[in-house]
Amino acid sequence: MVVAVAAQGAPPEVEEQWFVVRIGGSVVGTATERYQRSDEAVSYQAHMNIRFNRLGTPISMNLFTEEISSETGAFQRARIESSISNFTATAEMDGDSVRYESSVAGVTSRKALKWKKEATSEALAGERVKSWLTRESPETTVVLFDVSEGRFRKSRLVRGEVKNVGGMRTTAIDEFDEAADTPSSTTWYDEHGEPTRTIVRQLGIDIEVARVTQEEMANIEIEPDFDIIRQSMIRCDNFPRPVAHVERVALGLTFPGAPPGAPMDGPNQKETARDERSVVLELTREPANKMLATREELAAFKKPDRFIQSDNKSLRAVADSIRVAAHVDGWPLARAIAQWVNQYITGKGMEHGYASALDVYRTRSGDCTEHSLLTVALLRAAGIPARPVVGMAFGEAEHAFVGHMWVEAYIDRWRTLDALDMRLDPIRLRVYAPTASESLGERDLMRAYGAIAGVSVTALESKSN
Repeated sequence: MVVAVAAQGAPPEVEEQWFVVRIGGSVVGTATERYQRSDEAVSYQAHMNIRFNRLGTPISMNLFTEEISSETGAFQRARIESSISNFTATAEMDGDSVRYESSVAGVTSRKALKWKKEATSEALAGERVKSWLTRESPETTVVLFDVSEGRFRKSRLVRGEVKNVGGMRTTAIDEFDEAADTPSSTTWYDEHGEPTRTIVRQLGIDIEVARVTQEEMANIEIEPDFDIIRQSMIRCDNFPRPVAHVERVALGLTFPGAPPGAPMDGPNQKETARDERSVVLELTREPANKMLATREELAAFKKPDRFIQSDNKSLRAVADSIRVAAHVDGWPLARAIAQWVNQYITGKGMEHGYASALDVYRTRSGDCTEHSLLTVALLRAAGIPARPVVGMAFGEAEHAFVGHMWVEAYIDRWRTLDALDMRLDPIRLRVYAPTASESLGERDLMRAYGAIAGVSVTALESKSN
C-alpha cells in the first residue's frame, strides 16, 4: 500500500482500501484497511467481519487491528482483537512484550510474553514483503503474533507465478505455516507490492479475500443464509451404508495437487498406496497401526491448557466419580468417560464456535468439538494421555464426508474414541492430530483441512457385519 505523506503542518492524510470476503462465490463478509500519516506518527487500522451459518446456527467472526509506528517506520504499539462466537482474544504489544487475554464463555485466562526479536507487526510485515518483492530471492519468512492462538507464528513466503491479470502484473506468493508442506494461503500482489486477492484454505474450502473499489464496496450484500458446513462437505455417493455396520472400508482420495507429504496413518487408518495425485486408505474398526509414544511425548498430553482445564476441581471430581461408579480403569475407563460425556451433553447443537471443556461442563451443550474437549479434559484428569483430532465423518443423510473432531486416548498405544456417536467409532477419515498439549486451534484446523481441500473420495471396497 502506498501511503500518502502529508505536507508539513497539513492535516493527516488518510488512505483506505476495501476488500470483500467470498466462499464458493457467496459474499460472507467485508474488510477494510486504513492508513493515516501525520508529522508525528503513522496509524494503521484493519477490520474484518464475516457472518455465516453452521447447519442453520448463525456464527460471526470479527478481527480488528490497530497499530502505531513513528514517522520513520519504527514500531511503537499495537492492539489486536479477535472474536468468534463465544471465544474472544486480545493482544497488546509494545515491541518489548505482549499482554494477552482470551475468554471462552466468560472463562478468562491471561499471560505475558516477551517480544521475539525476529517478530514484526502486521503493517510493518506488509512493508517488509513489499521490499522483498523488489528483490530476486525466492522466499522469505515473517514472524507475527497470532491472536487466536496466543503465540508467535512463523510463516514461510514462497514466490510463485508472475502473470498479467487485466493488464496488471501480479505475483503469486504462497504462505506456509512452520513445518507445513502445503500452503495455508496464496496472495497475489500487484506491481506496487499491494495485495489484490488472497485465497485462504480452511475447513477444506477456499476463502477468497479480494480488493474492491469504494463504489463496489457500497453495493456489497452479505449472503444471509450461507452454510459453511454444507459448503465444506465432500460427496461420496458409493460409501457403504448403514455406516454403523461397516467393519472395514477402502477409500480412494484424489487430490487436485500433490497429496500430503506424510503418510495418512492413524490408529484405525492405514495408507496402503499412493502416487503423485492420489492416496488409498483403509479404515477399520480393528487396530490398523500400533502408534506408540515416549513417556516424554505423553507428558504433554496430560497437561491442562486454556481449552482443556483438566486441573479444575469439578472436572477432576467427575473423572474420579466415573472411575468409582464403573469400577474400571485403562481402556474400559476411557470408554466409560466417553459414554458419560455423550449422555451428559443434552444440548447437541452448533451454537458454540469453540467452547472450553469447563464451559461445556457448565452449559451441557455443543457439537463434536465440545464433546471432544470435555472428553479429553476428563481423560487427562483421570491420568490418561489424550488429544483431540480432526478429520471427516460420513453423513448418511448428506451422502458426504463432513468435518469432524474426536479423541485419541493413549492406553498402551493411541486408540480412537468418539464421544458424540459411539456407534460410528472408529470409522473416521483421520486428517490431523496435534503434537503439543495445547488443544487444536484455528491455525491447526486451517492446516488440517487445507491439506485435503478439493479432494474427491470414492469407496473402493468394504466389509460390513
